[in-house]
Amino acid sequence: MLILNNKGQVVEGWFTYIGTDYKIYYDGKEAVASTSNDYLDSSNTPHNTIPEPGSSVVAVKTYNVGEAVYLDPTDLSATCNQENSVSTTGTKTGCMKFYVTKDNGDSVNLLLDHNTINVKYDTSGTYKEYEQASIKTQVDSDTQGWSGNPRLITANEIAEITSNTEWDSTKTGQKFFYFGSKSNTNYENMTDEQKAIQRSFAWLFDYTKDYNLKGCNIEDSSVNGYWTSSPNISYSNRAWVVHRFGVLDSADVDNDTNFGIRPVITINKSDLN
Repeated sequence: MLILNNKGQVVEGWFTYIGTDYKIYYDGKEAVASTSNDYLDSSNTPHNTIPEPGSSVVAVKTYNVGEAVYLDPTDLSATCNQENSVSTTGTKTGCMKFYVTKDNGDSVNLLLDHNTINVKYDTSGTYKEYEQASIKTQVDSDTQGWSGNPRLITANEIAEITSNTEWDSTKTGQKFFYFGSKSNTNYENMTDEQKAIQRSFAWLFDYTKDYNLKGCNIEDSSVNGYWTSSPNISYSNRAWVVHRFGVLDSADVDNDTNFGIRPVITINKSDLN
């Protein structure tokens, strides 16, 4: 067992995990217990070294996809929690609720739980790449002062989160899919198991319209969903959206105004309270 003091310094012992929610890093490498006299790092390289008392070891929390994180993206030192966070559509600053979309080891990708605004892409008739479309300017405006390089989530990230390994936005002819069935089978016609899967992804489409019919938890009747940064390459004027029905679908970038911006940020774990 590795015993640390309150500064994260080794007092005595050798490597092991602290519980199941933390990983220990020593000299920048993930430590995995092997025997009392060595450890394996994240590359399965053995190290025949027991850390000396006084050396520094960092215990890093691991996050599950869909886990809630409360923070103020303009002030990461602020004390934020479930009680003081605001999830109202249009809220862009202060303590807000985010969901983990990916644990990167030293950092996490976090998705805001509500839209900062409902807006069309506005590409004047022809689809443009996200970096060249006016919605990129809107994202930058809505997230001014935020940490974590705010952006729109990609359609492929949604497919990865929902474990749809067969779906790829870079291939032509890709169809919309519901999160529970991973096909065009809607919520009403899903099996009980598929409905349970759909509800497990409710955090991806909460604060949208008609929530109680499609598996999400919290309604906002003004919101149909939110844009991804990925075009539907089978059409000249459509981009993929996370739709209020718990489905990855596509929408008209020039006309649909009830889809909005739900930013993703990447935050170092050391900056999380």
